[in-house]
Amino acid sequence: MSLLKLSAVVLVAFCAVTLAADPNDRLHSHLGGDEEHVTSEGDHNPDFDHEAFAGSENQEFSQLPPEQAKEKLRIMAMKVDVDGNGRVTKAELTTWIVKQMKRYVEDDADQQWKNLNFNEDELVSWAEYKNGTYGSMSEDGAEGEEDQSFSDLLTRDRRRYDHADINNDGVLSRVEFSSFLHPEEDEHMRPLVVEETLSDLDRNKDGFLTLEEYIGEVHKEEDGSEPEWVQGEREQFNEHRDLNKDGKMDKDEVAKWILPHEDGHADEEAAHLMTSADTNKDEELTIDEIVDNHDVFVGSQATNYGSLLHEEL
Repeated sequence: MSLLKLSAVVLVAFCAVTLAADPNDRLHSHLGGDEEHVTSEGDHNPDFDHEAFAGSENQEFSQLPPEQAKEKLRIMAMKVDVDGNGRVTKAELTTWIVKQMKRYVEDDADQQWKNLNFNEDELVSWAEYKNGTYGSMSEDGAEGEEDQSFSDLLTRDRRRYDHADINNDGVLSRVEFSSFLHPEEDEHMRPLVVEETLSDLDRNKDGFLTLEEYIGEVHKEEDGSEPEWVQGEREQFNEHRDLNKDGKMDKDEVAKWILPHEDGHADEEAAHLMTSADTNKDEELTIDEIVDNHDVFVGSQATNYGSLLHEEL
């Protein structure tokens, strides 16, 4: 299921409207695992690979002349090769991707903290967050469809904010603020993420996700047939999502779907990159193999993934 097929899901708060990202984009955010590997048409999405490996540096790659881009990639690949033997193993690539994921979370939280902690008191109040993110929007709701979407996000953010406030003092510390922005990274917050997902996708509100709810709305092709991705998602649901084979996903199964273990997620991405670039199939990548397959690792205009390599090069 592509991110566009999950337009109602809101999981990660890339917070400030004017300072970070449009809250409308948050209606299409997060969902790890294989969801980000495909486009809305069900094709493989190379942007995900580029973002996972190079982060925001990827846009710079796309703007460089080919030879400069390859040289920059060579330098990066040498950093992935931790033992310096000229060959990148799957384990080294997994470690690199995990590092970028963790770094994104911390860098994003740091940036938002600076943007929203207006009085520099080492705490962010709800008023500071709300005013910096939503401006003068009222928490009482709105009439227009677009305004209502923002109002729903505001309500959800308030619920997350209160849940992240562990000591119930009405303000968020730096650690609590990171949990608020990235609830998928905090064990305390993860059950709330699952509840939000069910709220968004569980149309009959029975506490489970059926196959139809999992797939979502399907627009048939001009000839009346279903898009190819639908069959793939049926297989995903039946083989990998509905673990107890009762025809629906419960909370535990939803959690395993949307909150995959960090190392497992990175391991899957590393395996995909290795398969795509391992020209001689020896289960290792030479620096030259990475550079020769630069289109696998970097090079397209990617969407925001965070400033992962701000200080790497």
